[in-house]
Amino acid sequence: MKKSITTLLLLGMSSLWCASAQALTIDLNYEFDGDLPTTNSYGTVEITESGGDLNFVITANTVLLGSDADIHEFYFNLINAPTNLAITLGAPVSTLDDSPTIAGGGNLDFDYSINFGDGAPSYDQVSFTLSAVQTLSISDLYQWSYPNNTPQVLMAVHFQATTENNLIGMGDSETIGGDVAPVPEPATMLLFGTGLAGLAGFARKKYSSPTS
Repeated sequence: MKKSITTLLLLGMSSLWCASAQALTIDLNYEFDGDLPTTNSYGTVEITESGGDLNFVITANTVLLGSDADIHEFYFNLINAPTNLAITLGAPVSTLDDSPTIAGGGNLDFDYSINFGDGAPSYDQVSFTLSAVQTLSISDLYQWSYPNNTPQVLMAVHFQATTENNLIGMGDSETIGGDVAPVPEPATMLLFGTGLAGLAGFARKKYSSPTS
């Protein structure tokens, strides 16, 4: 019984560490004009690692942005400039006549941008995979940009055909960025591990104590 408890605790800690390293969700809540509340999530960017590639799913919050909101451009950085960076489209963007292109991030202080078209048709969700000669990992995305009127952001999305939808300050298009949620620092993980070890020791002592 005591071995089972210890094993489960260690497996739980290992799973938590691995999950944080292989997947990342960014809430888009910093509108670049500074006119919208930062407590709202206007969309999300979900990233997962897959065999040296990065899979992305971008979703617009149509409740806040309006039912016609369209994902127009995606902006991001990569720490090391990869060789032959390429994009493979996923549904529904794969129906576009012209594939999105990867280009410089313009004057928005990002290294890369991907244009998904002019809104005909419009998409409130897009998915794609980034690949390169080198292995790509989520840690490669950890390079921040500092646009005006916002805190630091890791990435951003330009939405078209947005409507006010009871949100004062909403324009007909918005660029909204997001940062990664705080993750446990090494010291925190060490403290967490120490706590688990102490709990395991307590369990061993409890189950090994003679009964009265």
